[in-house]
Amino acid sequence: MDIEKLIGKMTTEEKAALVSGTDFMYTNPIPRLGIPSLCMADGPHGLRKQTGEQDNGIAQSEPATAFPTAVTAASSWNPETARRIGRAIGEECRYYGVHVLLGPGVNIKRNPLCGRNFEYFSEDPLLAGSMGTAEVQGVQSQGVGVSVKHFALNNSENYRFMGNSIVDERAAREIYLKAFEQIVKETAPASMMCAYNQINGTYCSENRWLLTKVLRKEWGFDGVVMTDWGAMHNRVKSLKAGLDLEMPGDTAICRRWILDAVREGKLSMDVLDQAVRNILKWVSRYTGTEKAESVDWEAHHALAARAAEDSAVLLKNNGILPLKEGEKILVAGELFEKMRYQGAGSSMIHPTRVTTVKDAFEERQLSYEYVPGYRVNSTAADFGLVREAVERAEGYDTVLVFAGLTDDVESEGCDRADMRLPENQLELIRALAETGKKTAVVLFGGSAVELPFADQVQAILHMFLPGQNGGTAAVRLLYGDANPSGRLAETWPVSYEDVPFSGSFGKEIREIYRESVYVGYRYYLTAGKRVRFPFGYGLSYTTFDYREMQVEETEEGFRVTCMVENTGLRDGAEVVQLYVSAPRTRIFKPEKELRAFRKVYVKAGESVQVTLAVKTDDLRYYHTGKKRWILEPGKYGFQLCRDCCTVMLSETVSLAGEEADPPYSPEAEEIYGHADLEKVTDEVFTGMSGVTVPQPLPSRPVTLESRFTDLNQSFFGRILFRAVLSVAEKQRKEAERMPEGTDKDNKRKGAVFLKRILESNSLISMSMSAGRSMPYHFACGFRELANGHLLRGIRYFLSPVRVPELPKNQTEKKKDERK
Repeated sequence: MDIEKLIGKMTTEEKAALVSGTDFMYTNPIPRLGIPSLCMADGPHGLRKQTGEQDNGIAQSEPATAFPTAVTAASSWNPETARRIGRAIGEECRYYGVHVLLGPGVNIKRNPLCGRNFEYFSEDPLLAGSMGTAEVQGVQSQGVGVSVKHFALNNSENYRFMGNSIVDERAAREIYLKAFEQIVKETAPASMMCAYNQINGTYCSENRWLLTKVLRKEWGFDGVVMTDWGAMHNRVKSLKAGLDLEMPGDTAICRRWILDAVREGKLSMDVLDQAVRNILKWVSRYTGTEKAESVDWEAHHALAARAAEDSAVLLKNNGILPLKEGEKILVAGELFEKMRYQGAGSSMIHPTRVTTVKDAFEERQLSYEYVPGYRVNSTAADFGLVREAVERAEGYDTVLVFAGLTDDVESEGCDRADMRLPENQLELIRALAETGKKTAVVLFGGSAVELPFADQVQAILHMFLPGQNGGTAAVRLLYGDANPSGRLAETWPVSYEDVPFSGSFGKEIREIYRESVYVGYRYYLTAGKRVRFPFGYGLSYTTFDYREMQVEETEEGFRVTCMVENTGLRDGAEVVQLYVSAPRTRIFKPEKELRAFRKVYVKAGESVQVTLAVKTDDLRYYHTGKKRWILEPGKYGFQLCRDCCTVMLSETVSLAGEEADPPYSPEAEEIYGHADLEKVTDEVFTGMSGVTVPQPLPSRPVTLESRFTDLNQSFFGRILFRAVLSVAEKQRKEAERMPEGTDKDNKRKGAVFLKRILESNSLISMSMSAGRSMPYHFACGFRELANGHLLRGIRYFLSPVRVPELPKNQTEKKKDERK
């Protein structure tokens, strides 16, 4: 494809079409010039290639392997696991003719209540970046592109369509952008997907600092930047900012804005041509990938189990695990047979098959009795089911309880209301623990939860969201065929109240990142706060010893080595974690930060040498006053750890560097220096960041950017609100009429997700994502009606946006005319 020649031949109308998507998951073809359409599909833990009407369930998507989600894979601390998953997803993309996978998601887990945490890797940028890098390498090794998302600072769901992330540049660069930077520099991803939200008052789709200065000029990215679905606000501003492709497209207003701006001289043709150039390079590279004739679905099903096995975290074990093969046990908890294996929302995969824990028990012919104890589609305790479980437990020495977060309490589209397990599950666990029987709890879910029963049970094994073959993995781990080797990729607080600024998270459009760099373990360690389980924590059925630590200087930084010995009786795996503590002077810093890690598999009684590398550049901090990275002089502590709190070996290294005065107010310097976040006011935050906290926006009058729930403030607004939400209610009722089974459960999940998405949406995002079904002039009309302007609203409804036919439609018309 001669790109420059094609650009020279294209009309402005064709260019405006090319930088806009079509049919929800495709780029616009230009048949006159032989430019094909590129196909995208949702990910990121499997392929969701839809086959019919675009919906939020999974019934109309092609069968594909539902691999463990990012929260699970990250807990393996093994990039090779993510790479294998990525390679398999890439193979399935080729089989279905998908050119670009929408994933992975590498946003930082700032708060445990974020509803989409299951789709993200970690609270730590190095771990998130390393796992994301490996998945991208796996997918792109198959000639399939990726779209790394959601760029950037998209860390909550309640106000994700219009939220304003207020953040200091140091935290943005050191924490929230770092994983994206690593992936861009190490993998050259095909595309990046900008987030819905604003950063310090500017929407990501219009943020030139983010999309051009940082992404392209500093990091060297040369792929396509696209919007998340419906994240467009001003098409001309976005092009000038470096946003190439608007998705899902079919928005007449965006093409109208482009055509008018070019004609009026408000948009340079050079700017439009650059976006066209980026898209043509992308289309040329990935539409040429040859389709795969077949996929080894059984091998991918087995891989899903191995990945889940490698990722499960043993949180507690007083000797009850592993279970003995012939031991009769009582199994309680409906998640045993209705295993939650993936998250709810746009990433829901139509699995090729599902092996639940019950399926795996039956296949292995294990001796057990099962009682449900609770229902997964409810949160209220059913005391009849609880009494039944307690009565049945009398005949057994060991009880195995399956519990966890369900789709009703954890989903894309909204943040969790609290950090608790559903009440019906807590009641079941409490009652069974009080029987005095040996009790082990197997957890499922995508984020940290409070564990009020932790001291009353003998074992806790966390499977996270283990994918479609999670049952096989769970049974192998429970019975000792496999040894748990996962480690937590996020801190587990004792209670949600221990999380910084827990009371304000997800409560309004302004999301103020007052904690700066003190995210996750960086805060808990520095502030000396007790946690339930620290970052990097996980137990094993064997034991390990560390010895012979050495730190050697290299051309780029340091090489750290040690010997790790498996001192137990079982083969197992250990995750060696290297943390570095920097000099803590007037420039505030976390107590220590993860700088390298490696997972090693060691046979019982054997030893292996572990080598870790750290670049000196990675020990720098970002100075917001000087607008550059600085290495501070002084002593740096290198700590080889089992988790962030458990130091096995340590050495100290002295480094020369640059002295720099802090760019903070004296008050901010004092408060942040001690991680005393309870004292951080808006004024202190401004003194640290230089960013003024904006005043809350009024909820009236309703604007195109208002949260959809704001429409309830007026008579006409309430009518509109109820009419739109009736779509989700209709889907829910259809689900209720279906026979019991997986299809009914999935239909119901789709309805719940749709309701949450609609409630948290805005009129403009709804318009930009719905295309022809809710055009821009309808959104404007609804805005006027919600504000009581009936006649003005009607005028908008009667004034559709006029644009030329899309090039693909013009070609079809000519064919019809020739007939």
